Amino acid sequence: MIKLDKQTKVASLTLITIVLALIFLSISFTAKANDMMPILKGIGGNFSLQSSRGGEVSLSDFEGKVLMMFFGYTNCADICPTTMAHISQLMNSLPPKQREQVQVLFISIDSEYDTPKHLNKYLSYFDPNFIGLVDSRDKIDHVAELYKAEYAKLANEKVTTEYKKLSLEGDDKTQKGYLYSHTAKIFVIDGKARVRGFFYTGTPIADMKQQLISLL
Repeated sequence: MIKLDKQTKVASLTLITIVLALIFLSISFTAKANDMMPILKGIGGNFSLQSSRGGEVSLSDFEGKVLMMFFGYTNCADICPTTMAHISQLMNSLPPKQREQVQVLFISIDSEYDTPKHLNKYLSYFDPNFIGLVDSRDKIDHVAELYKAEYAKLANEKVTTEYKKLSLEGDDKTQKGYLYSHTAKIFVIDGKARVRGFFYTGTPIADMKQQLISLL
């Protein structure tokens, strides 16, 4: 039987105490995150779409990152540019290391007008790290169904895009597009691809920041 001197025993007890304290803090922090943003059942799932950065990406490619995902379109006159600006303000409020752990995805519901290249140009006005996703109507509808993200074409006639809130350099002022109604939810997805809740443009930046950090 090995006998430990008093100093070694004290050191061992101190180490055990520190380890137990860290475990307790980890459990407490996880519980706090679950209280703030509980896991939502029956919503979400993996998918693959064309990326504004080229090629195809899947939700699973962002494993380990917290995601903020929004459904919209570049011809949107109000809620889309306002929401992207709000999210950009939130991202700028995060320290660099935390910002690297968060990814913003913008899924276009207008596959007839938006292209990966156009999405990339649109999102670069808010943050060059934002990623746009678009694909065929069937694929977009599938993702919208997974996330219960309702949207609808308002009319079968195209209208001028001249007066949209954000006009990109080089846009054809005579070009027309469809108008859509769509959800204003910003879906918050944790590092294990589980939907944890929603933000809105009216959600205070401080509240959004606190809840995001709780998931990192």
